[in-house]
Order: sequence, then structure tokens, then C-alpha cells
Amino acid sequence: MLSNINKKISCICALLLSTTSFADSNTSLYSTVFSILSYAKWNTPTPEICVIDNSALAQQFLKHSPQTTEFKIASIKSPAIKTADCQVLVFSNLSPKAEQHLLDTAATFPSLSISTNNNECELGSAFCLYPRGASYAFKVNLDSLSQSKVHIDPRVLLLGKNMEDTP
Repeated sequence: MLSNINKKISCICALLLSTTSFADSNTSLYSTVFSILSYAKWNTPTPEICVIDNSALAQQFLKHSPQTTEFKIASIKSPAIKTADCQVLVFSNLSPKAEQHLLDTAATFPSLSISTNNNECELGSAFCLYPRGASYAFKVNLDSLSQSKVHIDPRVLLLGKNMEDTP
């Protein structure tokens, strides 16, 4: 019965928000990612962030991770997604179509996907970060978020506005 209530709450949130939402953040790319991840409920005490096909970005995540982080951070090649134990997949140089293909064919769930190279966020990753002024903002792809099977506190969705409200 509790599962049905959770499903109904999720459906209501999905109906209240458009398929894609965005939110402003007055922080860096790395702080924004760690902030988003703080709204997730993990099934492991040490979730692993896997940065796909970009070892330099993985090094930057290590450098900018909070001192109290519970996350492991690794750089992996996209073919290794099938065998890696990643709870977070960070894409930075793949097209949205390539992201979606990997999520459909290689990712094991629950795993949350984040992209730094998917401005429309209609396909691919659940969270799509983009520069906005001197900080970063993000969009949410609710279809991909649902596919991730990671429980995200709905308050992260409340940070966003309906895209139709943007100029």
C-alpha cells in the first residue's frame, strides 16, 4: 500500500511539473552536482560517481568534492558501464542520443545520470547542467529520472520552474 502511495505522489509531482524543469544554482558545476546528489536516497553507504569517457573531469570532481563526501569517484570508459558498479553516471562529451543509448543498453539501475553536455534535456540524462551567467543551472528530465530508479526528494524538483516560464 505504501508503494501505491509513493507512485501516486510521484505521478502528482510529474503532472504538476512539465517533462523538463530547470533550476538556478549560484555555485560551480561540481557544487551543483553534489547538491543534486544530496537529494537522493542511496542503497549503499558509499555511492560511486562514474565519469564517462573524461578522466580530466573525474580529476576535477575529486579536487572539488566536499571534504565530508561519502562518494567514490572514478573515471571509466563507456563500454565499462555494464560491469561497473556506478550509482551516478556523469556524461560530458556524448550526444543526448548516445547518452540515452547507453542508459537503455548498458546501465544497471538504480543509477542516476547527469550530463554537462545536454542543454535540451529531452533525451538522455535525468539532470542536465548548463552554465547560466556566472553559475550553473540544471534541467530535469522526469522520464529519465523515473528510469533511474533512484529516489530523489521532490524538493529538488521544486527548485525548478516550468520551462514555459523562462524567457
